[in-house]
Amino acid sequence: MQRQDLDQKNGRQPNRSVQLVLVRANGPLFYSVTAASLLEVEVSLAAERLLHFFGADKVFAQWTRTEWLPRKVARTKQIRDYVQSIWPEYDWHAGHEQYRAWADERGTGAHRPTAAHEALARCVASAQSGVFYRSLARWAEDPWLRSLARAIAQEEASSFAQFRGLYDRQLRSQGFGCTAAWSTALACVRTARDHQVPRAFMAISAQCAAHVPFPVLGYPEFVARMGAVIERHGDLATPERVLLRTWKRSARRSVEQPGQRTPGWFRPVLRAAA
Repeated sequence: MQRQDLDQKNGRQPNRSVQLVLVRANGPLFYSVTAASLLEVEVSLAAERLLHFFGADKVFAQWTRTEWLPRKVARTKQIRDYVQSIWPEYDWHAGHEQYRAWADERGTGAHRPTAAHEALARCVASAQSGVFYRSLARWAEDPWLRSLARAIAQEEASSFAQFRGLYDRQLRSQGFGCTAAWSTALACVRTARDHQVPRAFMAISAQCAAHVPFPVLGYPEFVARMGAVIERHGDLATPERVLLRTWKRSARRSVEQPGQRTPGWFRPVLRAAA
């Protein structure tokens, strides 16, 4: 879809050349939005896992099929169209194929053995996604992108409430302890930090043309710059700040080390995403 078509479709004025130059020159914005467009494509796999664990819950399964999944699919297309419109020199489809090839080869992350683990993982994913889009809604130069990000953050807040209720029910039925929950939450963050987002970033970098209108970034610089954006614009609560600090640590640990105790505030509770 061309930039003018996207503007007209969404009620925007196409004569915004100065703003378009600023948006196109924002490297961290390009990498973050494009990475989101690749990561969001995995929603069908997430829906399959949810229905595998919770298909017997008719109300939740119906919500997953008719509300959560269609909303995620629709916004995936919106983000992809935005990337293709603003940065037409980037080959989005080639980047997606590269990302999927790496994901198929190495897997999508840690195995989650129980329904309680899966429900908590969806809470963490929704919270992280909500923080990102909430920050994007306050930081991006493009008003249309800010509006889209704000709407997505609100969707994540609604989804988080559903997943939190699901997790609470599983917690009661499976006796999922606080220490196990904290370890699972940190493992989810590390999976995103060490596997999912780096693979998306590498796929993006592999397809960036030599004439892109922004300075090419390395992954550590990208994480550092987006971390600063999120700290400034994310309106973070204490649990979200702790999870953000996990993103800043380069060491990869498969288990909790001595001294890494479960924080006293962890129930686990993460604030709604918006």
